[in-house]
Amino acid sequence: MSDLADIAGDDPRRLRALRESLDRLADSPQSELREMARAVLNGEITLRTATLGSAYGPALGDAFDGFWTHYSQLTPDERRELEASAHTDFQASEQRPGTSWP
Repeated sequence: MSDLADIAGDDPRRLRALRESLDRLADSPQSELREMARAVLNGEITLRTATLGSAYGPALGDAFDGFWTHYSQLTPDERRELEASAHTDFQASEQRPGTSWP
């Protein structure tokens, strides 16, 4: 089992979402996140090693902190809307040809 499959609990939908997230990070304007995502996707480093190491951990922490600050300022209705749109986006991505992951 790969590191990503293990993290995803061997759930194909979670694995796909994780890889799609890494694909988005691989195009990130933040060089550290872009480098980390590409290294994970290319099998050069495991995601666990990347997140726990000093090379990428701070950049990931900063990105999460930014998200959490934004999320915590949302109203309950805005949070539900954000969560619903994420769910809808994920379902739509499942329908697109060429987006399946092993």
